[in-house]
Amino acid sequence: MRTFIAVEVDERLREKMAELQKQLSIDGVKLVEKENLHLTMHFLGEIDDTMKGKVTQAMEKVNCRKFEMSCNCAGAFPNRNYIRVIWVGVDAPELKSIHDQLGGELARLGFKKEDFSPHITLARVKFLKDKTKLIEFLETNAETELGDCTVDRILLKKSTLTPKGPVYENVYEKKLI
Repeated sequence: MRTFIAVEVDERLREKMAELQKQLSIDGVKLVEKENLHLTMHFLGEIDDTMKGKVTQAMEKVNCRKFEMSCNCAGAFPNRNYIRVIWVGVDAPELKSIHDQLGGELARLGFKKEDFSPHITLARVKFLKDKTKLIEFLETNAETELGDCTVDRILLKKSTLTPKGPVYENVYEKKLI
């Protein structure tokens, strides 16, 4: 199964992000479905049931209390000159701690260590004839404050790719106390 470890945002923030996405209704830009908005902690790729058990054990070793994260500012990867992903920035020091704890455990299982830039993907750019509207979006929303939400769990999610887009399913949940 194709998997990743993620943090979800609450419905109120998803609604605000969906409102923001309306500004991105541009030819060549594919919006992430509202129900799929999340923050990826680690992308794992294909794993079998044995590895799933090891990953869930690694997740259980995470030592972190629940916390507040704020969603603010719009940005782009890799940069404004070559835009492939439009995102909302996320801020909470606990995210880096969780990422580092998981990274160490996952590396012992053979997964590649990843850099971490906390964000929630709003859209992917497939092609653009003119990036003027995207630059305007980024400039207008560079300091947009969407609000905070409580993070009280991390999730192992299964991703099934379909012609209509990915379908995500929670397969394991690590509660933060």
